[in-house]
Amino acid sequence: MGMTDKRLAAVCLLLTGVTLLSWWLGNSHGHHAFTLNAGITLGVILIAALKVRVIAWEFMELKQAPLKMQRVADAALAFIITVLLTLYFVGLSA
Repeated sequence: MGMTDKRLAAVCLLLTGVTLLSWWLGNSHGHHAFTLNAGITLGVILIAALKVRVIAWEFMELKQAPLKMQRVADAALAFIITVLLTLYFVGLSA
């Protein structure tokens, strides 16, 4: 197995692990189904952001893109996550 194959295998294992973690977090854990829980929601959204970034950098080859494009992609992801979390927490207080 070459270095690239080992790296891709490690990335796939990481993505599988964080997918299982987000499933475990989202799986009620003593809470009633469909009950709002800010901590769980925050965790699942942040894990999703991590997965998006890993996929963009590893499989869409953003790591070889110009620095400006990397920064724009990271800023766009941060903006989307901020909007999602803002909508969630504003909805909780309404």
